[in-house]
Amino acid sequence: QTIREHHLLDQGQHVLVAVSGGPDSMALLSLLTSLAPSWRLKLTAIHFNYGLRGSESDGDEKFVASFCQTRNIPFVVRKPVLVKRRRASSLQALARWARYEAMKSLAHEIHADRIATGHTADDQAETIVLWMLRGAGLTGLAGMPFIREEIIVRPLLRTTREEVLDYLKQEKLPWRQDSSNMKDLYRRNRIRQELLPVMAHITPSIVRLLERQADLLRADELYLEQVVEQLYASCVTVDTSGGQQFDGKAFAAFPAALQRRLIRKMLKATHSEGRAPAFRMVEEVLRFARSGTGSNRLSLRMADVTRERGGRFVIRRKEQEAARKVRSS
Repeated sequence: QTIREHHLLDQGQHVLVAVSGGPDSMALLSLLTSLAPSWRLKLTAIHFNYGLRGSESDGDEKFVASFCQTRNIPFVVRKPVLVKRRRASSLQALARWARYEAMKSLAHEIHADRIATGHTADDQAETIVLWMLRGAGLTGLAGMPFIREEIIVRPLLRTTREEVLDYLKQEKLPWRQDSSNMKDLYRRNRIRQELLPVMAHITPSIVRLLERQADLLRADELYLEQVVEQLYASCVTVDTSGGQQFDGKAFAAFPAALQRRLIRKMLKATHSEGRAPAFRMVEEVLRFARSGTGSNRLSLRMADVTRERGGRFVIRRKEQEAARKVRSS
């Protein structure tokens, strides 16, 4: 039902399935395997072994490999070496980034049409609370979309963790427990183990309520993004060196919400990996664009913003960031 409602898959597609061995991904792989004959789906499973939990990590790999072998599902293992990147928020965030990059690369290599992940409604609730605690705006509070970058799909995003466990029990399907999910070192784990249970005690249907909130805010977010796309196309020009130019007077007439989103979109374009800028960085550019006095140049980590004659502003990617963009492409 979720796949049909959100147009996540089409018949005859090749789907790369992310399988950790945990309950969510095992349920996803099982469900897609059941769906494959009638939908003529071709499945390939991918598993990531970071080696961070020693023999437990190797045990997860062997478990998923054995499961796929008995069902004749092509199986691929990736063992990323996690190198601490500047400003990476945590080892979890670094692993997540490496995982998505590797999956997109493999999907391109094997001509997969979609990448399926096992995120559930509980994961959605945790994500929303996590962003709430960071003081996020509409984008963060809208949670995870059902489809991302036109290739990554989340068929279980309407399914609760309880429903997943019931399904595994009913089908007598095995799964692995990741011991790192039980540690309170990570903020997401503390939200899962401590905060959400308290919220559920106050409001038993908290997961479904946060899910509904995400649906409502995502619709607003989509509309605003479409407005910003139109503004960008009509108000921003890109010169031969890649500098993004816009008229300061026209920009000043926009509502603050659209100003902030337009700046965010331009700064995102300067990042070598297309990552969204921090709130603080967007606010710096906004203050600079709104002020009529002071310096004519603002230097940021990834970009430079200059005030030109005639009240025009230009946002340019820094040289080192441009070189990084070339190396990664």
